[in-house]
Amino acid sequence: MSFRQKLMTSGGLLITGLLALTGLLALLCPIDFRADQAWWSPFLMGLTSLLYLGVLGILARSIPRTASWQRWLTRALWGILLLVQLLVALNWVAAPRADLYFVHQQAVSLLNGNAHWAAYFGTYPNNVPVTLLLAGVLRVGRWVTGGDSGVWLNLVQFAWLDVGVAVMARYLRRHNAGRANLFLGLVLTSVPLYAYALNTYSDLVVLPAGFLILVTMAHLRHATRWRSWLGWGLLLTGILTGAVLIKSNFIVWVIAVLLVLWVLPNHLPRPRYTRLVLTVLIGLGLLGGLGANTAVQRAVGYHRDANQSLPALSWVAMSWNPDFHGNYNKWDADPVIAQPTAVAKQAVARQHLTAHLRQLGVTGVPIHLFRKAQLFLATGTFDSFQINSAFDREPLTYRTHQTTLDWWLANWAQLSYLAMLLVNLTWGWRQWRQRRFAADFLLGGLFFLGLTAFHVIFWETEERYALPLLPLLLAGAAASFRLPIRVTVRQPRLVGHRLAVGLSLLLLVGLVQNAPRVTRPVTQTATVVSQNEGRYYQDHLITLALAHSVTQPFTASTAFNQFQIDPSNQRVGQVTLSTAAGDLVWQSDQQVALDNVQLPQQPAGRYQLTVTNQLAQPMHLTTAPATYPLLPQSILGRPHQYLRFLVTQTTATPLLSPQQVGLFAGALVFLTAGLGQWYRRWWQKVTKNLP
Repeated sequence: MSFRQKLMTSGGLLITGLLALTGLLALLCPIDFRADQAWWSPFLMGLTSLLYLGVLGILARSIPRTASWQRWLTRALWGILLLVQLLVALNWVAAPRADLYFVHQQAVSLLNGNAHWAAYFGTYPNNVPVTLLLAGVLRVGRWVTGGDSGVWLNLVQFAWLDVGVAVMARYLRRHNAGRANLFLGLVLTSVPLYAYALNTYSDLVVLPAGFLILVTMAHLRHATRWRSWLGWGLLLTGILTGAVLIKSNFIVWVIAVLLVLWVLPNHLPRPRYTRLVLTVLIGLGLLGGLGANTAVQRAVGYHRDANQSLPALSWVAMSWNPDFHGNYNKWDADPVIAQPTAVAKQAVARQHLTAHLRQLGVTGVPIHLFRKAQLFLATGTFDSFQINSAFDREPLTYRTHQTTLDWWLANWAQLSYLAMLLVNLTWGWRQWRQRRFAADFLLGGLFFLGLTAFHVIFWETEERYALPLLPLLLAGAAASFRLPIRVTVRQPRLVGHRLAVGLSLLLLVGLVQNAPRVTRPVTQTATVVSQNEGRYYQDHLITLALAHSVTQPFTASTAFNQFQIDPSNQRVGQVTLSTAAGDLVWQSDQQVALDNVQLPQQPAGRYQLTVTNQLAQPMHLTTAPATYPLLPQSILGRPHQYLRFLVTQTTATPLLSPQQVGLFAGALVFLTAGLGQWYRRWWQKVTKNLP
């Protein structure tokens, strides 16, 4: 075996091992501390994932493979996908919050001719490129729709996502139309893709890059003419440069591409020369892109200042804080941000890193690495239910039953994530046994390894940072899914019955085990109105003297019974609820804790919330300024200022009733029985052809 083959085999084995580790983490310990998803037990999750793969197997074998059938199925899948995307885009409009608030506000300011950049971008210059991109999209949207429409942004983002999907589907179709249709089916049922298409931020901008890089690299490697090779090389350079400018951790893609470029053969003569040319081309593209990016930023009034930006060492330091799972935290970031110079910032960040490593000690480091890996890899929702913390528009049915619907969707995302990991793991295992790995598997796997190492070992991590792995899992599952060609079952009827009965009994055991968690009453808090901006980075305050008040109009689409005013700050005052016309509805005592105001159940409608200071000392309430509407109406008498508050509905109800659990159990058992019957017939057909 040559050195190159050994290198490829070792890399493929590492990738397969990482897939196995990720599958174990996803099965045994998905994250629940960021949002309590009430995960199904590992036993039930594993069984339903196998059931999911069984259904895919039936579909893969049952649908005729004729060209006409596959063309009809492709059109049907695309039609359903576009229809679902359109319905989601029209009915859900996310409200920009946290980082998105600053990005959206700055983009609107640029369009309105204001070249002043908020201090936020001094600390976080990485979000300047996506801000400029958003400003351009909004400018086109104003020309098309006449305003800054959230629906316009949704449609643009779904269209951009579909570019990547269409490119990958076409690439798969060249080899096998059935695999392309399986890929479209997986995309159609992927919950995170819909969630992130509603999230106007850098995550969605770079998400299709995985599809585009895989396909472009495949065409590049198989190019037989210089002109074609150069065209694909320029396209690949453009994709990589754009992705790195928007999201710097995509430098891992550059490294993966260069490794595959130099390790795997290509079809052009003088391969070393072509590799060197493409390496130089990618390097020049990155340098040129960085230079052009700097020039554009200066042209719109932004100048990066090292004395303001959060240094890289600070991100590394906070990732090793043992009190967290490696995620961003203000207790590490704020002291660094407060330092006046770059040197001082570096010094404080270094102190943090040293203190954290000393606190962890030798035995604490592997435990902390495990916790970071858990946060990064274990959850198949990729933080879908936290990235959009509020919506300007969403269906009333969804808002009313959000807790239960999110529970179903989250567990669906997790079991499909497990199933895709298992398919990709099986693919890797088959290739390792043959000591021969597909180029696409190596390229995507090297990115998987690199991104995991980057965030788990070095950098700060969050669940959403693993989102670029989702396109690889979708494409890999579609490309490699297959049923065994050779089956050694000699009594298919008996085995089929035993399989169906045994799996049904196991599912019932898993459901019985999980039933108490979902049928007992739990406190569920549904958000009715959320204007929670103001908590991150900034601290805009309204100061109220004795007997002075502030009034915030709001519209509640469903019933509510709780206010959280300026949450996380311990304020005391009097709360008054009135109608939009000013008629009194309810009033609290003169001194109540504003972060937990309980009131009688109120119906949906238009209201005004008034907070009055009844203490001698001044009261400070957090607000958020915005030149675009954070709510339909701003604070009375204070244009473009919005109170930080939440309106919620708190109830003690189960996620599912016993009757719903019974229906769920019956549906699973019925599906399992159907699977057993189908596989029994399939085994009978296959075993007839055994030698």
